[in-house]
Amino acid sequence: MLNKDFDVLKNWMFGSLSALLDKIPPNPNLNILKMSIGEPQLGPPKFIRKQFDNFFDYWGKYPPSEPIPVLKDAIKVYLNQRFPGSEKIINFDKNLVPVPGTREALHLVGLISKNVQKNNSIAVLTNPFYHAWKAGAIESGSKILWLNAKESNNYNPNIDDLSTETLKSISIMYLCFPTNPHGALTNIDYFIKVINLAKDYNFILAIDECYIDIYRTSYSKPIGCLDAIVKMNVNLDNVVIFNSLSKRSNVPGLRAGFIVGDEKVISLYKLLVANGASPVPIPIQNIAAFLYKDEKHNYETCLFYDQNFKIAKELLKETHPDLKIPDAGFYLWLPVKDDLKATTDLWRDYSVRVMPGTFMAENVSGENPCRGFLRIALVHKKEIVTEALQRISNYFKNNHV
Repeated sequence: MLNKDFDVLKNWMFGSLSALLDKIPPNPNLNILKMSIGEPQLGPPKFIRKQFDNFFDYWGKYPPSEPIPVLKDAIKVYLNQRFPGSEKIINFDKNLVPVPGTREALHLVGLISKNVQKNNSIAVLTNPFYHAWKAGAIESGSKILWLNAKESNNYNPNIDDLSTETLKSISIMYLCFPTNPHGALTNIDYFIKVINLAKDYNFILAIDECYIDIYRTSYSKPIGCLDAIVKMNVNLDNVVIFNSLSKRSNVPGLRAGFIVGDEKVISLYKLLVANGASPVPIPIQNIAAFLYKDEKHNYETCLFYDQNFKIAKELLKETHPDLKIPDAGFYLWLPVKDDLKATTDLWRDYSVRVMPGTFMAENVSGENPCRGFLRIALVHKKEIVTEALQRISNYFKNNHV
């Protein structure tokens, strides 16, 4: 009676973490510090508070599948500033659609990619992975091909070894830059190479850019897929780029973002929304427009994370003198000898909850690219981050690991 294809989604990292820790009591003498989930804690920008009242009456209207004019204009401003030259590439009436965050859009584009013309179709997923990509791969009816993102390739999945036969069978490829959880970047040549592959072999290239605006302020902003498309001076065929306000503006509960890309994909996505998926409510579209037009709050958010990484560098300098601060994102990707043991010890003895890398990736040919790392979300105010990292430092000092 039920579709069993989705049973594999039950084995997800937070469920695995609960199975590992829930029967182990934390240290009763210490308050619990949850550093395992990447939910921004800085809070929504205060200037949008009054807007919820201003657009109250619009909750009485059905939302359209199209962006309302004020949101379309705001996204145009944002993209023109963030990716100069993109206004020459994008048709904002045909290449753009608002989405309720990127999670739903990521898996629905997988459904759209289902291609009966390709025999034994393949969905290529970056490993470690986000579960919405895996859901999209299932919905595409494809066999999953995992590409490991490892330190040896700066966490850029190796696309050079894909055979011609494999490339011909790909229906969709999911990539994420800046990467999660490493916060690593890619370069323009990598983007150009993979865009050309998507066009040459006619598959959908899905680029998840949810961390594109969380970066270290001492460096340049991370490049995006649109930068490469502008440089190539090509159209958006075969490419879909996902953008969300959740991290950029500290509003994961708002569920607002957009996708920009191939006109055929966007048109079909709008059709899905009109017939059974989730349109973005008009009040939320209006508030999203305010957020996309404002750069100040996003820069202040990046400064907030800069501070947290400075705290990490200082408190872990004795046990991790070569600690690398990521170029983007808000996760500390901490190397350890045994990530499952360290996770259990930190919870039992120090009441700190972290995510072991082992749970974030699939084993591919006997290798898990995330084994031996802890993902620590530095999303809290500096007092909590300081306390958590001090406990983590004490653990490494006391256990000589």
